[in-house]
Amino acid sequence: MARTCSNTMKFGSAAILIAMVMAIVVNSNVVAASRQYPGGRSLLQSHGALLIDYMGASGDTSLQFSDLQATVSAFPTLEFIFPLSFAIDADASGNTQNGVFSPYWSTSLDGASAQAFKQQNPNVKLMVSLAGFSQFVNGNTQNVNWYDPASTTDWVTNAVSSITSLVSTYNLDGVDVDYENFPSGSATFTTCIGQLISNLKSAGTISVASIAPFGSTSSIYADLFSNYGSSIDYVNYQFYADGLNTQSDYVNDFNTVSASFDPTKLLASVEVNGRGLQGNDFIAAAQQLSIAGVMIFDVDNSKSSNFALEQSVATFLTS
Repeated sequence: MARTCSNTMKFGSAAILIAMVMAIVVNSNVVAASRQYPGGRSLLQSHGALLIDYMGASGDTSLQFSDLQATVSAFPTLEFIFPLSFAIDADASGNTQNGVFSPYWSTSLDGASAQAFKQQNPNVKLMVSLAGFSQFVNGNTQNVNWYDPASTTDWVTNAVSSITSLVSTYNLDGVDVDYENFPSGSATFTTCIGQLISNLKSAGTISVASIAPFGSTSSIYADLFSNYGSSIDYVNYQFYADGLNTQSDYVNDFNTVSASFDPTKLLASVEVNGRGLQGNDFIAAAQQLSIAGVMIFDVDNSKSSNFALEQSVATFLTS
C-alpha cells in the first residue's frame, strides 16, 4: 500500500510538472509571437540605443549645436554621438603636417557652445573625426590622403598632442577615423592609427573610438581592427557607399561585413538624401538586423528638413 501510494504520488507529481513546463513553453511562444517588431523583426534581431551623426562635414557655416536641441531632448534615453568633421593632418594649403591635426569644421561650432550643449544634454557625446574624403583648398577640393610618415613614432607623438588639444578645446569624448584615400598604400596606417587610439585611451584623454570603412577600404580597416579592436568601440561602416539598392542587398552586405568586424560593434548607416537606401526602405532593412546602432551622414544636410531622418531613426532605435 505504501509503495503503491508512493508511486501514485510520483506519477502525479511528474504529470503536474510536465503540464507546468508545457504551459510555460506555450506562454513563452505566445509572448514571443506577440512581440514581433514592425517590418517582421523578431526577438532574434536587436539594436543598440545609439545614434552617431556626423556634424560639420558638408560645410554648413550657419550650423549650431542648438539646432539639434529639440531632437536630442525628444529622445532622452537615446545616446547621441556627434563626430565633428573633420580634423585634418594638413595646413590650409593642403600640406601635410606630420600628425598635427587642425579643425576644419565651421567656426560656429566652437568650444564654448560645445561645452554648453553637452552640459544641457547628458545623453550627448562629441568626437573629432579625422581626415574625411577631401579638403577645401583655395576654393577647390583636394583629396585627403593617408601617407606613410618618415617616423611613425614622431607622427603618433604629434597626433596625440594635437588631438589632446582639440579634446580640451571642444570638450570631446572620443576620436573617429575616416581616412578614405590610400594612393600610396597603407603600410604604416595600422601602426600609426592603432597606437594613436590606444595611447589616447590609456591616458584617459578619450573614452570612445570609432572607425568608418567602406568597400574599397574595408580590408585596410579590418587589419586595424584585428590588431587594435579592443580599443575600438564602434564600426561606422559606410554601407551607402557600397551601391546597395534593395533591402536584401543591404542585409546581405551587412552580414558579409560582420565577418571582418565584431558584429556587436557594427552600426547600420544611411546618407541624408544621398546614396543607397533611404527613408522607410533603410528602416525596414535595419529592422532585420542586429545592430549596435545607426550612423547618419550628416547633420548639415539634414538641417533643411528639420532633422526628419534623425527623428525617424531615433524613433526606431527607441522602439
